[in-house]
Amino acid sequence: MKISGIVEVNDNVDIYQFWDEFIDFIESKGYYYGGGFNEVDENGELIKQPINT
Repeated sequence: MKISGIVEVNDNVDIYQFWDEFIDFIESKGYYYGGGFNEVDENGELIKQPINT
């Protein structure tokens, strides 16, 4: 399965906090995630360098 999209979170949620919670959820189901994430602005433009796992 491939997932492509954007997740909008509250301003007080740090990108790393979201990532940790996302991975915890995936692993709690016995699933595996291979990939990375990028922080983007409201226009979908890259804010930070990609982080790969």
